[in-house]
Amino acid sequence: MMKKKLLFTAVTAMFLCTFSAVQAQTAGVSVGGSVAKPYQLNAAAVSAMKKENVTVKDHDGKDHHYSGVSLYEVITKAEAVPGNMLKGKTMAKYVLVTAADHYQVVLAIPEFDPAFTDKVIVLADKEDGEALAANLGPYRLIVPGEKKPARSVMRVTSIEVLDARKP
Repeated sequence: MMKKKLLFTAVTAMFLCTFSAVQAQTAGVSVGGSVAKPYQLNAAAVSAMKKENVTVKDHDGKDHHYSGVSLYEVITKAEAVPGNMLKGKTMAKYVLVTAADHYQVVLAIPEFDPAFTDKVIVLADKEDGEALAANLGPYRLIVPGEKKPARSVMRVTSIEVLDARKP
């Protein structure tokens, strides 16, 4: 009886782990906050956007090639900045990116707005030509040019545009 109970527990645990991995792979990214048009970013939306490619040195110390869409295009589709003209009061807007494990990072919009920089921050869905592994994706934020990849968020679940101005 004890062996059957242990076997049942092991099989149930394997099923739940597999279900969670599959669920994570098909999940989308909510894009919202202080935007005119919040939306759910999914594979169909990503396929309709312009592709960007970046190469960065990852946690393993090796260069990896990532492909996806620019974070700027993601927030532009949500109409985060009126008329796409970052100036005046909109200079206080920033992006909060949240992962499935609740890890969060902040990026000021001028860090990736093409009017301010040539740096392209990518919401990647591919690494080295393959879909991201379940433990990394389905979407991963890639911030090139940083000494530490601490803001390259794995398993992104939400992108919120927020305003730092005091009321």
